[in-house]
Amino acid sequence: MKIYKLLAIFILIAMVGSIAQTKSTKPKTITKKAEETTQYIPPPPPPPKDGVFIHISSGLENPHKVLMGLTMALRMADENDVYVYMDINAVNVVLNSSKSLEMNKFETSKILVDKILNKGVRIAVCPTCLEVANKTQYDLMKGIKLANKEDFFGFTQGRILTLDY
Repeated sequence: MKIYKLLAIFILIAMVGSIAQTKSTKPKTITKKAEETTQYIPPPPPPPKDGVFIHISSGLENPHKVLMGLTMALRMADENDVYVYMDINAVNVVLNSSKSLEMNKFETSKILVDKILNKGVRIAVCPTCLEVANKTQYDLMKGIKLANKEDFFGFTQGRILTLDY
């Protein structure tokens, strides 16, 4: 009889241990299922780059303003969307026949224009100002475009800072 009691106690202990083990593993299974069914939510996209609108209206008569505007366009192009708009006297700076502007502490205008264009920055000229100068788009340096109003807002998705020279 003692053997039967010992055997019954042993079976009872084994059953209680088995039940306890089953209860402790169920939450882990639920947790794993919850992790497996969680959807991946990508992080939000970075904010759009801000744009810098460089407006140059000075021309051959004021090399400091022209070279400063072109230099700022080149510097800003590393971190921002840039659009260079040239009107009034500035159209004479980007003609095939124009001499390159030079000034101490600045690169020449033709070198700056080339570097700006190579960075993918658009340099555009006012078509009416070009007509007033008795020139056409075929008189412009390679890579210089005629401006259109859609480009003024379409060159960037961020805010627009304007610099005038």
